[in-house]
Amino acid sequence: MSCRTLLLPLLFALFAFPSARAVSQETQTPALVGEGTAAAPYLISTAEQLREIEKAPLAYYRLERALSLEGTWTPLCQKTPFGGTLDGNGKEIVSMKIEAGDCDAVGLFAQIGESGRVRNLEISGQIRTADSTKTAGAVAGRLLGGAVCDVVCRVDIAVDASTPADASIGGLAGYSEGVVFYCEYQGEIRDARSPGGAVGAMIGRTGAIRSTALPKLVTAHAGFGAPKGASDTSEDNTVANIVKALKYRPDVIEVDVQPNREGVLVITHNKPKASDPTLETVLRLLMGELPDGCDADGFDPEIARRTKIQLDAKKDGLFRQELALLDAVQFPYDRVIMAGDSEYETVLANKELIRGAVERGLDFWMNPDRLASYDELAKKSDAFLDRVRALELPRLTVNSYYGAITDEIAEWLADNGLDVSVWTLNNKNAIRANFLRGFKNVTSRLPLATETRDLCASRGVCGSVYSGSTPEIGDVGRE
Repeated sequence: MSCRTLLLPLLFALFAFPSARAVSQETQTPALVGEGTAAAPYLISTAEQLREIEKAPLAYYRLERALSLEGTWTPLCQKTPFGGTLDGNGKEIVSMKIEAGDCDAVGLFAQIGESGRVRNLEISGQIRTADSTKTAGAVAGRLLGGAVCDVVCRVDIAVDASTPADASIGGLAGYSEGVVFYCEYQGEIRDARSPGGAVGAMIGRTGAIRSTALPKLVTAHAGFGAPKGASDTSEDNTVANIVKALKYRPDVIEVDVQPNREGVLVITHNKPKASDPTLETVLRLLMGELPDGCDADGFDPEIARRTKIQLDAKKDGLFRQELALLDAVQFPYDRVIMAGDSEYETVLANKELIRGAVERGLDFWMNPDRLASYDELAKKSDAFLDRVRALELPRLTVNSYYGAITDEIAEWLADNGLDVSVWTLNNKNAIRANFLRGFKNVTSRLPLATETRDLCASRGVCGSVYSGSTPEIGDVGRE
């Protein structure tokens, strides 16, 4: 039996059945209004309703009003880490008072898991640790993956002298394997231990970062890092710009591809001209072969050989010619992404050819307006999925303008077995709003995109604001 025969039933099964998240008891909380999905999150208006999160720790939640946590707060999710999404909706949780007692992980949440998200929230209150405390932070004692985004904390933390010396205390999270992203800590941490332990304004101690919120790939758009910013197209589709972009170590280099007058594939977005570099030159560059006359300053062939290429076709139906060139130079298929302007009917007519390449490792991406339309995507229509199914590809990525991918649509695509790539994040606000949404890929012209990736992946903190002498992270470890 062929690989294709095995893979196609699996693909159809993904489309035919709802995701496990949609039917799991861990996402269903009848006591709350809503369905626990991105489209219809459970709505929280009281402290008692906030406690309901423990009954469905994989669901979506949204605060509808400011909450006052009267009395002593017991941290959520002590047994099962929170793996859903809590959208604070810009509201504030006040008067959070925690006396650690027997809890070893102290915060609004005891634990947030690999897929957990807390965002757009303000928290104020007090935490006092005890001899049982191992980790403490305003949002989570332990951030075991996941992400905390756009959260402002005004929580004072008093570290009791009886607290173990190896306990980790952070303004946002005590111990973190996730990402704290554009958060602010306005509280005070007072450590009575002598000597003090791992204390950080954002995170007490970090381990190996494993957040599913991070994109798997960051693509350098043609013209990446141009001198006048994202609107500067002067370096688009040039060998010199590709060499410069490689210094930022993107996961993918994007080039625009079309044939010139002689039928040779070149890289250009506009009408081809004699000076355009050939696609073969770029492929060989990414195999570590620097073209004659090119400045070798800073060029690392090993980085080049690890980088993928996205072929953004500017003419319909270049598949066969592109694949022939890949074969001729022996460029690995698992480092190639095919995307661009091919019409749906052309893809459908060539689905056997494309499927064979995908089975060899190639990624195939299509824009929503080539698959169907942005309107059909917005409606989450069966017609959109029917056209995907008709292609019979083992995997397919929807490559969309970022503004069209709401949380609801992203959830719907994921539930139907489709990855998401978004373009083009060309300013700080777009990167901030979209970088930690769990997409397969984000594309940008700005070095800020790779810098954000590197900070998140290495330190687990990016864009933080805090004051005082307490370091951002108490201890950077790798457990």
